[in-house]
Amino acid sequence: MDKYNYYEKALEKKREQKEFRQLRCVADLEEKKERSRINFASNDFLGLSYHPYVKKNTIKYVLEWGAGTTPSRLVTEHLECHRSVEAKLAELVGKEGSLLFPSAYQVHDQILSTVLSHKTQVFIDRYCHHGLIQAVLASGAQVFRYEHNNLGQLSSLLEKTKENAVKWIITESLFSIDGELTDLKKMSEIAEDYDAFTYVDDSNSVGVMGKHGMGLGSHRRGIDLLFGSFGKQSGTFGAYIATSQMMRDYLLAFNPELIETTMLPPAVLGAISGSLDLIPDMQVERQKIEQTSHLLRETLMENHWDIGSGTSHIIPLLCLNEQECEKISKALLKKSILTTTLKPPLVPQGATRIRFNVTSLHSQEDIFFLLKVLKSVSEEPYLSTV
Repeated sequence: MDKYNYYEKALEKKREQKEFRQLRCVADLEEKKERSRINFASNDFLGLSYHPYVKKNTIKYVLEWGAGTTPSRLVTEHLECHRSVEAKLAELVGKEGSLLFPSAYQVHDQILSTVLSHKTQVFIDRYCHHGLIQAVLASGAQVFRYEHNNLGQLSSLLEKTKENAVKWIITESLFSIDGELTDLKKMSEIAEDYDAFTYVDDSNSVGVMGKHGMGLGSHRRGIDLLFGSFGKQSGTFGAYIATSQMMRDYLLAFNPELIETTMLPPAVLGAISGSLDLIPDMQVERQKIEQTSHLLRETLMENHWDIGSGTSHIIPLLCLNEQECEKISKALLKKSILTTTLKPPLVPQGATRIRFNVTSLHSQEDIFFLLKVLKSVSEEPYLSTV
C-alpha cells in the first residue's frame, strides 16, 4: 500500500472541484510583458513597504539590535525596541497598552482562546472573515451569528441571553468581504446596554481611515480589544492587539501560547516604527485612495457591474458563479492585473467574488485600463453583468 494514497486522493478531489491552490511568483507575470503589473490584490494600502524612510529605519534597527530576538519574551527579557513600538502604537490608537504578534491568525487564535471559554457567549457578524470565525468556534464559546450589520438583531439576541454570562460582541470595522462599514458607535452603545465586551478587527481601515489614519476603532470608547495588522497598515509583517492595561496584564497572565511565541525581529520592528511615524501625516495619500476608490466604484456601476453597497477602498465584483469569477480573474491576469478571488469557505456558498483593493499607488490610468479589460471580458458569452 502506498502511504501517500490518502493525500493524493484528497488532492485529486480538490483539483476536480477546482479548489486546488497554487503559489504564483509575481516576477513571472512581468516576463515578456509590455505593461508592468497593476496590483489590486495588495494590502499595502499606503505603499509603505517600499518607502525610503521605512527601509532606512529597518536597517537602523538591525544595526542596533541585531537580526533576531531568539526566545519568547516571557522566557527572557524583551528588547527595548519592542517595548517602545508597543507604547508608540498604543498612544496612536488611544489605548493604554498593546501586544505585538507575528501574525493576524495568531492574534485571533491566541487572544480569543484566552478571553473566551464554554462559559462565555459570543455574538459575531455573519460576514466576519473566515479566520476570525474559526478562532471563535475553536474557543468552545456559545456562538450567536447575527445577520450582516444588523445591529437590531444583535440587540435582540443579547436581550434573550442569560444576564450572568460573560458576553463578547465580535465584528470587523471595515469588512474584507464586501467593503462595508460597521456602525461602531451604535455597536458600542449596545455593548454598554448589555454589559458586553467588544472585539473589533480594525485591520482593513488602519492607515486609510479614522483619527490620524489609525483606523475607525482608534480613540473610540467602548472597544475592549482592538485588532490591527501591520501587513495592511505598514506594508510589513505582524499584527497587534491594543487594549487597557488591565486587559493587557490579563492576556500576559493567562495566555500560555505567549511562552512559545518568538518576538518580532528588530528589522520588522524598525519597519513598523518607521511606518507609525509616517501614517498620521499621510493625508494626501488617504485622499487619493478615497478619490480613486470613488472613481472605480462609479465606473463599475455605470458599466452595470454588481459591486454591492460598500463605500470604501475595498470593492467586490460579485459573480454569478465560480466559473464566471474564474474566467474574469484569468482574463485580468493575462493583462497583468492582479486581483483576489474569494471563494467558499472564505465567503458563504453562492457569494464568490473578485476583490479590488485600492491603494495610494493606483492612478486614474490604472482604473481606466482595468475597466477596459473588464469591458472586453463582459462581451464574451456566458458572462453577465447586472
